[in-house]
Amino acid sequence: MITKTESLEAYKNAIKAHYEIEKSGKYSSFLIHLSRARLRQLCEERLKESNNIEDKLSFSLVFGFEYDVNNRNKLKLQTDKFRPIETFFKGETDLADIEAINIAALLVNFNPRPFRYFISKPLPNEALINEEKHKIGVKHSYKNRNKLKHTIVKKIGIGLLGVIGITSIGYTTKNIILPEPQCMQWQNNHYEVVDCNSNEDNLIKQHNIIPFNEEQSKLIKVEVSDTTQFFKNGKPLYWYAKVNGKPEFFNTHGVHPETGKALKQVSEYIVNKYVKNNNYLKKF
Repeated sequence: MITKTESLEAYKNAIKAHYEIEKSGKYSSFLIHLSRARLRQLCEERLKESNNIEDKLSFSLVFGFEYDVNNRNKLKLQTDKFRPIETFFKGETDLADIEAINIAALLVNFNPRPFRYFISKPLPNEALINEEKHKIGVKHSYKNRNKLKHTIVKKIGIGLLGVIGITSIGYTTKNIILPEPQCMQWQNNHYEVVDCNSNEDNLIKQHNIIPFNEEQSKLIKVEVSDTTQFFKNGKPLYWYAKVNGKPEFFNTHGVHPETGKALKQVSEYIVNKYVKNNNYLKKF
């Protein structure tokens, strides 16, 4: 039985995982270069699109008034309230307030939300399960999946990666089983947990299925720019390996998932040569 504290940590990890995916999505301009003002603007955009009454409730509990498109100037006065969420996404601080965490989930459009739905609401059907698994980059394809009668929560990192619940129809989430992953496969920019004998579709066969490695599973390929913060207190925040003469950047140490080369810590030389001089950007 997983505790509420463990569930909350899983929820936060899932939100952070989805944040990394959303950085290349529709609202990437708000998320790649984080600031309180950009998060405030993103919050407005998300709420304009949302029909979820829980989002409006979380908003009112955090900001002290109900969301309305005419309250834009009022929300501007609350910009500093986005600071804890900004530092949470940057990995500088943690979030303890559940409603603030729910706002973080809204900002990256992570579902299921809010937190009480995350821990208690069963997913209605297999199609939705597959959709949610795709959104956070985790795919479970166990042969006995249809026999599961309990919710399964799987954590995979980016330094931190995500969580997904697999729930049988109509079954209330009470007991949680944590299966040991056996295999994984590189998918675009991250590893996915897969069935070791998976023969499901050709799309996931682009890279070899390999034994699950917890440390390597945290690896995520990231896109950088000349405004990316590469160092903190003199320590590198990214790793890289060259492919066809150009560096590819990752969030943590390990080996390159396609070439097998050991990743190196980013250096000022690499940043100046390939990023600051736009040589990296010319690749795209």
